[in-house]
Amino acid sequence: MTPDLRIQQALVLGTRGVRVVAQTDEFDTAEAERIAVLFGARPNGVACPRADFASPFGKKHVAVVRVEDRPDGALGFRFLVLSRDLYKHLGDPFAIADRYPPDWTATGKLADLAWPLEVLPERTLENLDAILKAGDTALLLGSVQALVDGNRVLLKRDEPAPFIRDLWQLLPDRTRCDLWPATFAFSDELGFHAAVGPTLPTPRHGVQVLVEDAIRDYPQSSYELGLQIAIESRDRVALRKLLARRTADDTIRLGLYILAFALIAAAVLKFVF
Repeated sequence: MTPDLRIQQALVLGTRGVRVVAQTDEFDTAEAERIAVLFGARPNGVACPRADFASPFGKKHVAVVRVEDRPDGALGFRFLVLSRDLYKHLGDPFAIADRYPPDWTATGKLADLAWPLEVLPERTLENLDAILKAGDTALLLGSVQALVDGNRVLLKRDEPAPFIRDLWQLLPDRTRCDLWPATFAFSDELGFHAAVGPTLPTPRHGVQVLVEDAIRDYPQSSYELGLQIAIESRDRVALRKLLARRTADDTIRLGLYILAFALIAAAVLKFVF
């Protein structure tokens, strides 16, 4: 079944407060303003030339947000809001943000956008190999395994970094759909699973939060090891299978479905015979 391809959009400006200055019809301005506020107050001396993040937007939608310093000193937020089903088909908020550059001069009513009837290009072995060779390999691989295991990772930086974008390319498809990244954020109030920001994370919801030293020392496990081996051995089939692997929740859900089917089948057979 084809998901809803419509994408709502809005521009939000924030200085001492936040206000929506342009939006599509039926856009939830209150939810956008709430998210913009929770992005955090700017620390003294910290700039935001560009940040991208994704977060839930109500119960049925996802917001892909670009944040930039504006010439007048305000912080600009460009919201793209799409259905959760469409987001699950795509899985890469950074590719979504790049597809639709913002027009920061827009005001008033905006038109809905629409995702074309296509999926994102498949990630290639060459692309992932280049990411590992050019980046901080220990930090990337430790973060990948930590996220797959259900932890959160946050790096303390005073400026945006490409690390989160690179990390997102290394994660399994299904894992990417369930986690929320930010290339930069002024606070941890939105509860990102992976983020860079000027403040340290705070524990929440019983999920372990890992900072840089702990990430580098994170125990190697099956996904991280399999990813390294597949890339280094140029095994495209193994890499494709790794990126398509189920999450732990998927495995539990499948087990429950099988158990429920077995119970129903047993009940039907007992009734028949």
